[in-house]
Amino acid sequence: MTKHPAALPWHDQSVAGPMARSAEDCALLLDAMTGFSLKSPLSSAAPWKSARDAVAKARSLRGLRLAYAPDIAGIGVDREIERLCRAAALDLRDARATLDEIEINLSDGRDAFLALRGEAMVGNHLDKLERIGELGDNLAGNIRAGLALTVTEIARAERKRAEIWHRWRALFESYDLILTPVAPVPPFPVEKNYPDVVEGRKLQNYMDWIGPTFLVSLAALPAASVPAGLTAAKLPVGLQIVGPRFSEPLILSAAKFVEEAHPIGLPPNCG
Repeated sequence: MTKHPAALPWHDQSVAGPMARSAEDCALLLDAMTGFSLKSPLSSAAPWKSARDAVAKARSLRGLRLAYAPDIAGIGVDREIERLCRAAALDLRDARATLDEIEINLSDGRDAFLALRGEAMVGNHLDKLERIGELGDNLAGNIRAGLALTVTEIARAERKRAEIWHRWRALFESYDLILTPVAPVPPFPVEKNYPDVVEGRKLQNYMDWIGPTFLVSLAALPAASVPAGLTAAKLPVGLQIVGPRFSEPLILSAAKFVEEAHPIGLPPNCG
């Protein structure tokens, strides 16, 4: 008898999402992946018939209420990244959507995410605790951070997570989707593990640079990353589109219009 492949099947902040070369293909893969399964305690039947059909049939974004927020993590954003993402968001007005520019700062959710991630690290690697000295420094450090947590810290993180979710929920009473840069810096050399400075500001933790994404994952919300353009150095920039639960077809429909307005082509020496 097969079982759920995840060690923590109730953990909802880390998922294997679809990745594709277009929003329509991504929706097709999403259709193949979603559905109710007795192997997953968090699975549910999708409330849409076909995400791919919804994306393919989208001819405009008329009536859609969008908001662009430049820095939801409060860590700063590279100026070129912010300029490209802002332009891509504003261009969705051409598809008949309305768009407001707003300020959102969810940086107070950072410690909650790190605590819950630490708890998950221990749970995922419970069978390796006696051999932690044999693990790589990065993985071992994450596990040790989880082991150092107290029950009070985990409970406090869950309370903060609930607060962050309610703040997102309130936003979706006014807006259908929220747009924000995926990452605060352009792609960096593969030899570099992570960036430690954003706009001259030193980061506290190696996880901080992905704050714009983990503050979405903290609330277990769906989001897509779509190319928004290229930097002067021809490096791709991603725009993140966030929506309420089960809004994946709407998110991918908006992504389709972004990619159509800002095609970046294939990487060099590809195809």
